Amino acid sequence: MKRYLCLLFAASAPVLPGADAIVPTYRIETVAGSSNMGDGGPASAAQIGSIQGIAVDRMGNLYLSDTDHNRVRKVSTAGTITTVAGTGDAGFGGDGGAATAAQLNLPYGLAVDLLGNLYIADLGNNRVRRVGADGVIITLAGTGVKGSGGDGGPAASAQLLTPRNVVVDAYGNVFISEFEGHRVRKVSPDGKISTAAGTGSAGFRGDGGAPTSAQLNYPAGLAMDRTGNLYIADSQNNRIRKVVPGGAISTVSGATGGMTTPHSVAVDGPGTIYVADGISTVVYCYTTAGKQIQFAGGSTKDFQGDGGAAAKADLTNVLDLAADLAGNVWLADGQRVRMVDTAGIIRTVAGDGYRQALGDKGSATDAILYHPAAVTLDGAGNLFIGDTGTGRVRQVVPAQTIATLAVGLASPMGVAVDPQGNVVVADAGSHRILKTGPGGFVTVIAGTGEAGTGAEYLLPTATELRGPSGVCYDRAGTLFIVDTSNHRVLRAAPSALTEIAAGNGSPGDSGDGGQARAAEIDAPSACTVDSFGNLFIADTMNHQIREVTPGGTIATVAGTGDAGGTGDEGPATQARLNTPKGIAVNDSGDIYIADTGNHRIRQITADGVIHTVAGGASAGFKGDGGEAAAALLASPGGLFLDGAGTLYFADTDNNRVRRLVPDQAAAPAAPVTPAAPPAAPVVSPGLPAVNAASLATGPIAPGETIILYGKGIGPDNGVAAAYDSTGMLPTLLGASEVHFDGTSAPLLYAQSGEVHAIAPYALAGQKTTHVDILYQEKTVASADLAVASSAPGLYPVAVNADGSPNSAANPAVAGSLLTLYATGEGLTDGANVTGQAAQAPYPHPTLPVTLTIGGTAAVIAGAFSTPGVAGMLQVNASVPAPSPKGAVAVSLSVGGVVSQAITVSVK
Repeated sequence: MKRYLCLLFAASAPVLPGADAIVPTYRIETVAGSSNMGDGGPASAAQIGSIQGIAVDRMGNLYLSDTDHNRVRKVSTAGTITTVAGTGDAGFGGDGGAATAAQLNLPYGLAVDLLGNLYIADLGNNRVRRVGADGVIITLAGTGVKGSGGDGGPAASAQLLTPRNVVVDAYGNVFISEFEGHRVRKVSPDGKISTAAGTGSAGFRGDGGAPTSAQLNYPAGLAMDRTGNLYIADSQNNRIRKVVPGGAISTVSGATGGMTTPHSVAVDGPGTIYVADGISTVVYCYTTAGKQIQFAGGSTKDFQGDGGAAAKADLTNVLDLAADLAGNVWLADGQRVRMVDTAGIIRTVAGDGYRQALGDKGSATDAILYHPAAVTLDGAGNLFIGDTGTGRVRQVVPAQTIATLAVGLASPMGVAVDPQGNVVVADAGSHRILKTGPGGFVTVIAGTGEAGTGAEYLLPTATELRGPSGVCYDRAGTLFIVDTSNHRVLRAAPSALTEIAAGNGSPGDSGDGGQARAAEIDAPSACTVDSFGNLFIADTMNHQIREVTPGGTIATVAGTGDAGGTGDEGPATQARLNTPKGIAVNDSGDIYIADTGNHRIRQITADGVIHTVAGGASAGFKGDGGEAAAALLASPGGLFLDGAGTLYFADTDNNRVRRLVPDQAAAPAAPVTPAAPPAAPVVSPGLPAVNAASLATGPIAPGETIILYGKGIGPDNGVAAAYDSTGMLPTLLGASEVHFDGTSAPLLYAQSGEVHAIAPYALAGQKTTHVDILYQEKTVASADLAVASSAPGLYPVAVNADGSPNSAANPAVAGSLLTLYATGEGLTDGANVTGQAAQAPYPHPTLPVTLTIGGTAAVIAGAFSTPGVAGMLQVNASVPAPSPKGAVAVSLSVGGVVSQAITVSVK
């Protein structure tokens, strides 16, 4: 069903498609995570993100790029860690001032000259920055515009193309590897820039000739020996190349093979070359005689061996190397820096690998998160966070203290709460879906632990998954698994076998209008299910949001399929998204999207128009306490909506969980009240009551959704209900209650002028019922209403066979299936629990149901309680063929009682 249907049915209000949607504004605030990283304490106990660059000065102080946290940090010879550049928030700013107050964006390679100046390859800003011995930061090279121009002129006016690494020689010349520019640039002490090696075109040639006539292929790490020779990790040529000052370029390692994508290089005093190979778990050294020796690490990716021989230790992910004047070799090993001394013994000097408690038992906003990917809440208001970088699930209780719920996970990318209140996690790294127990994660509920493409119709625990990154549940307790690297979404009803809900396993973008299981999707990452049973999928690499109806039909609701950030205030299907990784839907039909690559949260309102509600054009962190529209985000991920309309999201690259709180002054308007007052009810004109679908007065039926009108019968600001974890609607809403013969009725909406309620099934067999409306525990209106076995009313909407709304511009085809919605059908063959969302097997009315379209009896394919909704009947019927063309009348009969007529379009 399309969005305006959701808006209509959520509060059972007569809202017609095409009405202008109200876009709420939001305040933004952080609820978990901080910039606390352990500064001022021992470096070995500090929290550090992915370390992309290291350098050691002549005094033995270590500098490291805490790339994920947009900082450069220093470890003194005494072992104390501090931040020397960057605020921790991605961006560009601060030149001419203290480096600690400046913004960096993905700092990579580092170098330190003999005078103590620190050089930073500020990759995300396409600049090289320099921090002087006085702590002041400036831009040495690059305008921030991605490019390779400016040779012969001032370096600060030149363009750089992804500056990845830097090195400085004894004369103060700074060399910069342009990773995507396939060149090495040189900035001389007078500030002029030139090309030192490479033509700018990727390839391999030129050994034995001028460096500027040679081709490089994604040059990465740089090193300088004591005689001024420059070494280049020519990563895609699988070589280390050497440039002699004023001389030729040559290959010094890798010419005969044995090297795979070298990305880091260092040279010690005697001239031994150290290389981190592409597999990142081994470091080789090459003697001056050209002999290759395994220096550190092996084939196993792990962290162990400290205190022993480096050649027998395990490494995690070596990203950079450095050699100091004393002959020690330093390794940027994932989230740690390790040092191999001259005796070959390895030890950790910085970073604890996120093994500490990270702020547990304290305030959530003082705690440390690392790349949180997903969030969810339970019915008690506990917030659960898939903290991917630390391999944990964290829990924030309503009192705002934080704890670790589970630890030791491979990569918790998705979290959800099941109908029993257990936290369920998509652990992408272990290819499993896990469920909490009293002591943490005790149960595997899906996946074998081995990556694979499992067949359908197996037990969930026997179904192979591949990198699942999302989970969600529908109101019936059915589990949906986003099987990301298998390009599909699986469905597993309670105690049932798995089956494909969407995706045929091949990456692509096809299938709209057809069956979802035969369609193509590409690396989906998140899902959610609305109260009508529609499944929404963040089709990440297609840059789209896809919707699967309960009947299995798939359609695109946002995104053109091309990456971009355009389209605001226009149709969502014509807008461009960029790798969306979060999705949430409310019962008013609004869709919220984590537009991850655009660093924004976007909303599709019920009219199908897309808007940006938080975030700007670039990554950053700002705005807490103010308007969300002015805030900056960094790669937002998982989303979750609570019952009050607050949107929680993982602000992944800011290492925080934040939320958008609706601005009450701009909250969505209450459902539209009919322009003309309804006619008086049958028995009591003092309390007007109408069928929520037809707006007709008359007897009410058991299970019917009705609207009661009055004054002062609810809160000034309308409150919409939410189903609880068991699928029940509340009987107290916004301090309003409705009693039928003394029994509280389920409510869908309450406001000072109207209350929407569901008549109890217990009215069956009665002729009348006494109704009381209570507000703030006081009776404010009463009436006696007539009761009938059925009182059908049709909602004035219809859905075509492809899931699109029926309209004059989008008519149904004669012979095709048409879906309509109604209320007032009376008793069903189910349990008849008033206010409970319908669950499979869906009940049918006990009274006979017929439908006429254009005066002809239609063949009814099904008439049953609408999945996931209370108080609503769904009727699927075939449009008679032949049938009148254009606008035709439709009416519904239940037990011989005929509804009002609505109009549908037929071609």
